[in-house]
Amino acid sequence: MIRYTVLFVTLLILALALLAGVLSESGRDLFAPEMRWVLGATVLAAAYVSWRAGNVLKAQSKFQRGREAPGGAGKTKLSGFFAPRKSAAQIARETRIAARRQKLIAEGKLDPEPGPEPDALPRPGLPPTRVPQSAPLRDRMAARAERVRRAKEDGKI
Repeated sequence: MIRYTVLFVTLLILALALLAGVLSESGRDLFAPEMRWVLGATVLAAAYVSWRAGNVLKAQSKFQRGREAPGGAGKTKLSGFFAPRKSAAQIARETRIAARRQKLIAEGKLDPEPGPEPDALPRPGLPPTRVPQSAPLRDRMAARAERVRRAKEDGKI
């Protein structure tokens, strides 16, 4: 109810201010007796829009409740609007996969933590084969040349 009241008051103030501005341009008074229908319609429109917006916000907060927001989101009131959403089916699938993984680890059929790939391991004393994309062109080309040299050495090329 508090959410609805805050939305209603805010929308009503904005609508009345805009309406008064428009009517003052044409030399009319918003609070004149002939404008009571306009005032009534403004109040009803603000009430309806507040009710609809309140329902949308309530449904969204109900959906977000009990879920941890990714990336540390959720520390502010507005973070719920920008967090990506997963469907219930996706969450259930991830839960099933995690349970199956734990079961396979317990049975010894799966390694607890997969190690890095052998190609990704750096070889001691040799130049790197991967550099960040923001590295200078010379470093990137040197890393590419090293990868080609190692591939030829290993008989892949």
